[in-house]
Amino acid sequence: MLVLNAIDMNKIFIKLAIFLAVVAVIGGGGYYAYKSFRYVKEDVPQAVSSKSLARETTRAATPDATPDAEPAKVVVIGAAQVVKDAKTATGQTGAGKAEQTGADFAEQPISGSTEQTSAPEPVLPEELNLEMVFYSQAPFGNWDFPWQEACEEATVLLISNEYQSKNWTREQFNDEILKLVEWEKKTFGDYKHTTIKETAKILNDYLGLKTLVFENPTYNDIKKILNRGHFVVMTFDGKKLGNPFYKNGGPVYHAMVIKGYKKDYKVITSDVGTRNGENYVYKWETIENAMHDYAVPMSDGAKRIIEVIPPSL
Repeated sequence: MLVLNAIDMNKIFIKLAIFLAVVAVIGGGGYYAYKSFRYVKEDVPQAVSSKSLARETTRAATPDATPDAEPAKVVVIGAAQVVKDAKTATGQTGAGKAEQTGADFAEQPISGSTEQTSAPEPVLPEELNLEMVFYSQAPFGNWDFPWQEACEEATVLLISNEYQSKNWTREQFNDEILKLVEWEKKTFGDYKHTTIKETAKILNDYLGLKTLVFENPTYNDIKKILNRGHFVVMTFDGKKLGNPFYKNGGPVYHAMVIKGYKKDYKVITSDVGTRNGENYVYKWETIENAMHDYAVPMSDGAKRIIEVIPPSL
């Protein structure tokens, strides 16, 4: 009968601990490698400047109007303005209904908006990708709070960095996230799970950027907005996105920038929820299915997006 003394037992436990540690490291690395191979990074079109595209779009606009043309009316509901006719207000047709942040309970015209029913639909390029510097919501890989819940903050800050030529370093971007979190705590009482309405308020009040909010946007709506050189902010039921780089199946609520599109109904994003999120491509079907404003449960959330207007416009 084999009798083991205390020294032998200690040696066995040490070897077992080392073996388990090695298995954990190899297993974790293998799982990450599996996830990496599961997603093949797609090629995207060469990025173009959103500022240049916005200027070109503005110069190319030739509204067909008379001095007597009645401007579009904006009906304000709560803290958002609902545009009665999105085509009149933005030159855009489609299923999307537009809203613009503004004063409470009032009706007012959108400055400079005119009827353009006779204007032909523009021919959109087959693919488009707007230029943007990318940082994730955890710029230094620390996914503790508040960075774990900083997707909305990182998303709007990426747009500010591009539109307003901030040229933030990684360190500065990280600091800007923390500053915005503190502003949200004072303004909203918390920084987690900001709704589309609250995110638009951040863009308006904190970053000084104008916005339009659309309900039930179509793929064509997204293409038209991007071709104006305008970024789109979109929020999701994160677990429906199926991103292989998310932990635990993905966040309950997630936000990202839509910055481009490809043929075959695909969109190009800056997905701040992963360090691999630069030019991350999703199928439109996935995006449309996962798109929700914050609600409990998330499936009850309306399908809304924010069009962010460059400051020059």
